Amino acid sequence: MNKADSERMAGILESMGYQQANEELQADLVLYNTCTIRDSAEQKVYSYLGRQAQRKKKNPHLKLVIAGCVAQQEGESLLRRVPEIDLVLGPQHTNRLGTLLEQVDSGQQVVATNELHILEDITSARRESNICAWVNVIYGCNERCTYCVVPSVRGKEQSRKPSSIRKEIEQLAQLGYREITLLGQNIDAYGRDLPGITKEGRRENTLTDLLEYIHDVKGIERIRFDALCP
Repeated sequence: MNKADSERMAGILESMGYQQANEELQADLVLYNTCTIRDSAEQKVYSYLGRQAQRKKKNPHLKLVIAGCVAQQEGESLLRRVPEIDLVLGPQHTNRLGTLLEQVDSGQQVVATNELHILEDITSARRESNICAWVNVIYGCNERCTYCVVPSVRGKEQSRKPSSIRKEIEQLAQLGYREITLLGQNIDAYGRDLPGITKEGRRENTLTDLLEYIHDVKGIERIRFDALCP
């Protein structure tokens, strides 16, 4: 999920005219997309931010963005810990990166971590592969496992409409992609929040229904699915 989010945000930045820097210590805008599953990953973020905060004291035009699960978990407290940060961006706001950066450009320090209905993926991702592509089908998780922080940082389950998913896959096929991986925090839960009951009383819009609906997209030779939860 983080890789897919990173690709989408990179696509947004490129559409705004940004180009990838050779080194992070040379960039005019630095965005860290974070994970909070492991403490070591979380602490590494603060180490990186410390170096960038020193840079910003010499270059006030440098923009610092922290996105992902650490951003969602810590929220405004990140600004107290590292006041040089310009934008704190939770996972549900990934597609709003462009709009939020415009607020930063106007002189605001922005925290976007409120719960939000995730809009359809209308952004063009900068995908790392020319053959394999990620496709989000469900966001969030409604389970409350005692060992897992995901529901509190990724939000409630939000399934995308089957028609939107198929349309994205068809577009990928036209671009030459041959393999897709369906993504979700708990992909088995796909469709639980969508309407639909058959005459026989069976719930429609399950993961099985989705696979049947998308399996024949011309040009796609392999469909995988991946999820954090078993």
